[in-house]
Amino acid sequence: MNLTMSLSGEEEQIVRRNRQIKWTEIARKAIREEAFKLRKMELLAKYLDKKPITAEEWGLMDKIDWHPVDEIELKGDFVKEVLKASRGKSIKVKSVKELFK
Repeated sequence: MNLTMSLSGEEEQIVRRNRQIKWTEIARKAIREEAFKLRKMELLAKYLDKKPITAEEWGLMDKIDWHPVDEIELKGDFVKEVLKASRGKSIKVKSVKELFK
């Protein structure tokens, strides 16, 4: 696909003064990043709508170590409970086995 852009004003002057910069590569990277953000938003919407997620989509999420639930804000009551529990009594152990004695 070919994309043609027009610039004017300050942006045009910056590009003209800096011809050594590979502006197409910068534009390509920005488009990739925006497309990636859009894909994540689509997957989040699909997840929230309880629509089936394909194996390919799960594979993508695993590859980027991201899951739609990562975007969902924690409920206030849950946060309060976790904070309360973290202030509670704690013990020091030398190994995991000690936890199950």
